[in-house]
Amino acid sequence: MVIVVSKVALSLTTGTTSADQVSGTYQFVPKGIVNFYALSSATGMTFSLLSNGQSICNQQAVPWFGTTGTMKKADHLVLSQAVNAGRLELYFNNTTGGTLTVDFVLEHIATR
Repeated sequence: MVIVVSKVALSLTTGTTSADQVSGTYQFVPKGIVNFYALSSATGMTFSLLSNGQSICNQQAVPWFGTTGTMKKADHLVLSQAVNAGRLELYFNNTTGGTLTVDFVLEHIATR
């Protein structure tokens, strides 16, 4: 298992979409399972996850939010999905009228 990308308090202002959050060493992954964990500061944060340019989730709401506490893998799993070998992309979109933050982890588990 590798952590493809993780961030604490990625901040997006009103109506903006982030740049691709996946870059570097683990941008290209072998066949396996991706697990995505997220905790937003409030409702209105959505994400899009792509594998090889194909949408796994498109503008899906981050279902958990709160301004206190920490993100826990046991409590904040948003998605677990098998993927073919290739490139991963992850984008966030703030659909609200204020600034939001999101904590997240995207991990990959290689399979045969």
